[in-house]
Amino acid sequence: MDNYVYIVAGLPELTLAFEQSGFKYETVRDYIYPLLSERDRQAIDLMEESFHDETLNADFYQKTAAHANRFLRKYFHFDLLVRNMKVRYLGRRLNQQVDKYLIQTDDSEFEEEKQVQAIFDNPDIVLREQQLDQLRWDKASEITCFDYFDLDIILAFLIKASIIQRWAAMDQEHGSEMFATLVKEVEGTFENILFEQKK
Repeated sequence: MDNYVYIVAGLPELTLAFEQSGFKYETVRDYIYPLLSERDRQAIDLMEESFHDETLNADFYQKTAAHANRFLRKYFHFDLLVRNMKVRYLGRRLNQQVDKYLIQTDDSEFEEEKQVQAIFDNPDIVLREQQLDQLRWDKASEITCFDYFDLDIILAFLIKASIIQRWAAMDQEHGSEMFATLVKEVEGTFENILFEQKK
C-alpha cells in the first residue's frame, strides 16, 4: 500500500524541526525510506547514486533513461545535458579536447542551454555553483508541477534536500535560504493534498 499522502503530510513538521538542530539529508531520508515499497526504495537508491561523482557514468544515465519512473528519466536526462555542457566548458577553459569524456545522448535540443551557458560565463565560481543548483532545483519543481501525492514529489524533495545539505556545509546563509524555500514548497504541496481530498 502506498503511503505517499502520509509521507508528504509529515514533511513540513519534520523539516521545521531542522531549523533548530541543523539540516541533515540522512534524517529526512531515514524518515521516508521505511515507509516506501521495495520498488520505490530502489528508485531512491538509484537516485542517490548521483550523489557520488564516481557513479555518474554512462551506465548510470542509461539506467535512469530506461527507468519506469518519470521523474528519474526526466531529471537525469536534464542533469546529463548540464554535465556535458560543464565538460565542454572546462575543455575550452583548459584548451583540451574533451569529447572522450562526454556521455552520449540522442537528444540534440536542450531547452535550458542558453541559461546554462550564461551561468558558465559567470566568473564568480561560488555564484556559478549556486546558480547551477538553483537550476537543478527549478527543474525538479517543473517536473513535479502537477504532482501532489506520488513518488515523483518525494524524489524531487530528496533532490532538493541534497542540494540544501551541500550548501549548508559550505554557505550557511545560502543553505538557510534554500531550506526556507523547501519548507514553503512542502507546505504548499500538503495544502494541495487537502484540497484534492475535499473535492
